[in-house]
Amino acid sequence: MLYEVEAMTCNPGSDFRHDVDRLAEPPLNILPKKGVYTVIIHVVKGGRMHIGSLGIMDVMEGFYAYTGSGLGRGALSLRGRVLRHLEKRKKLKWHIDYLTSSKSSTVVGVVASMVDKRFECTIASAINSLTKCIKGFGCSDCKCFSHLAFLPHQDVNDCINFIKDIYIHLGLTPISITFSS
Repeated sequence: MLYEVEAMTCNPGSDFRHDVDRLAEPPLNILPKKGVYTVIIHVVKGGRMHIGSLGIMDVMEGFYAYTGSGLGRGALSLRGRVLRHLEKRKKLKWHIDYLTSSKSSTVVGVVASMVDKRFECTIASAINSLTKCIKGFGCSDCKCFSHLAFLPHQDVNDCINFIKDIYIHLGLTPISITFSS
């Protein structure tokens, strides 16, 4: 499934609800509550970027895929993790936070699937085998080479279809959302 949706504001609106209260609202409500996901990030201007414990890295202009999981509740759910990646203003904790909070980058899509155990390493490994990956990124809690890959595509839809094909090849049922600005 591919859903085209308007760009969403991830900060509390005039009703002052917390972001976690928005997890059941469109477009995130089509995603499973728990599972594995890959966000597609568009870096519109490459350059040197500070990425937490990895230090200064050269980031190229283009599309990237970051794979993670959300198996908890609320902010730790799949929807909660994706919402965090969409937010620009957040406490920088993980490698991916530094990339997604940059003025040079935008989360433009997500592919997700319902699973009840950690599966992100399998997906990241499959993506890495077909792309150029960024050593050590997003994998401080596992033994993977990387959870971030540079995608060889020029269009968000091509990126999403590429990731969906990997999910299908691994026996998963992908759901995708494209975020437009």
